[in-house]
Amino acid sequence: MKKKMLFLLCLVVAWPVAVSAQPSSDPRSIRLMATPIEGPIDSLRQALLQADFTEWGQSDDGEDYYFRGLLYGFRCKLMVSIAPETRFVSSAYVTIGPYSTAKMLEKNRMYFLYKLQKDYGDFEERDGSWFYIDDFGSIKLSITQNENGSRDIGILYLPTAPYYKDALSMGLRGDVQEVVTENAVSEDQFMHFNGHGQIDNPDLVERHYDRFGYLTHAKMKEREGFSTVNYEYDDTYRLVRRSLVNEEAGISYINEYTYNEQDEVLTQQQKVYDKNKECIMTINMRNNYMTRDDTGNWTSNSLNLTYWEKGNKMQQVTVLQKRTLSYWE
Repeated sequence: MKKKMLFLLCLVVAWPVAVSAQPSSDPRSIRLMATPIEGPIDSLRQALLQADFTEWGQSDDGEDYYFRGLLYGFRCKLMVSIAPETRFVSSAYVTIGPYSTAKMLEKNRMYFLYKLQKDYGDFEERDGSWFYIDDFGSIKLSITQNENGSRDIGILYLPTAPYYKDALSMGLRGDVQEVVTENAVSEDQFMHFNGHGQIDNPDLVERHYDRFGYLTHAKMKEREGFSTVNYEYDDTYRLVRRSLVNEEAGISYINEYTYNEQDEVLTQQQKVYDKNKECIMTINMRNNYMTRDDTGNWTSNSLNLTYWEKGNKMQQVTVLQKRTLSYWE
């Protein structure tokens, strides 16, 4: 019975995500006010235009895009740089000024530092510049000198996290390349991600991502036809519900999640319904993470399972899981 239970658990796995009600912004990103600085340049251009920025040119090599707009109420110039091979955003640099007096420069520097810290948290001062760093990128506020003696306030936004959130939606942190899990239950034993955060899975087809890099919907190849995959998130983009529906097999899977204070999956409930919408299986899982690597991803976990299948008694079992992770440099 234990082997049958674990086999059924593996059948309901379909990792990537689809969103039913999208939050207005993604908190898991470096943002210029509410606009995430990441992903394809065409998507960012549209977001900036919707935020009342105007585009006024490009560099000769096509790797820099120039905009004008308002940052915290002040007119500014914005240069967005891209990686030419992918056309993904690599950085954004805001310039405010020029200032001819030290008094006005310092007043506005303090204003922008206040607004940035209100949005992100404390900045650290080093060598006359102010820095903020988190898991998704960094921000640098600095003063630059112009040839005519005036000075500008410059703010550099540097995204470092993968744009696609397939790995992040599984509770993985950092630029994960591969995960190998011993005694995998609610995940595949081997998972591989490309350098942009997408899971390598040939059975996952017709993928559609939103502008924040989360998959809105997809289809999963099954033994009988395809399952459609749909996910729902809370207002901080944590996955709270995932559904898989296979019309040909006449079966549906519903997964619901809760989280601990570290935003790790604490519990997962899986329910399976037949073509008559009757629940034929329920699995409740609770994680007890024991060890983590330097990036903060768990490497050992005591997984408590409570399992019920129609026509059988409820069972309980504890599974000790271990996993090894590798990362993109």
